[in-house]
Amino acid sequence: MFNFDLLDKKKTYIGLQYGKSFIAKQIQKFSKEYAPNSKEIPTHVLGLKFRYGTWWIFESHARGFKKLGVPAGVRRMKRELWEQIEDKNEFRVYPMKLKVRSLENYIGQPYGTGDIKALMKASIFGTNGKQKDRDGLICSEYMALCNDKICKYYNLPAYCITPAHFQNYFD
Repeated sequence: MFNFDLLDKKKTYIGLQYGKSFIAKQIQKFSKEYAPNSKEIPTHVLGLKFRYGTWWIFESHARGFKKLGVPAGVRRMKRELWEQIEDKNEFRVYPMKLKVRSLENYIGQPYGTGDIKALMKASIFGTNGKQKDRDGLICSEYMALCNDKICKYYNLPAYCITPAHFQNYFD
């Protein structure tokens, strides 16, 4: 868990979620190899930036919340709205420089369902980095596009980066 009030408002952050759902367990199973020494494998990644008097969350998610006006895909929302949707207890945050212009430029892109399937197959066959990029952006691809250090660290394109890669990078 993290406390927004303890974060440095001048920095940007990566938030890693450690989900418990069936889908989360599948993501953990198929991405464990990318963070072999980690105790926990994250299932989602998002960016945080303080601006205009509040924290903003930038993420790509397959699920939207129509009643709250939150679309699926690449989106941004104020902390106050995000806290109605997510459980802060499932997240840990790490400082990481993110390009704010990139965070903004990808808003509205669809979620990358094809990339999720390709990453699962790449894990099964040990071929991550050889698959092609699919339409849309998954959460970790979006964050990797906003900080290219992680892509350079792994020598992989953004669409081959998983939340587990972020965990391993921070470890």
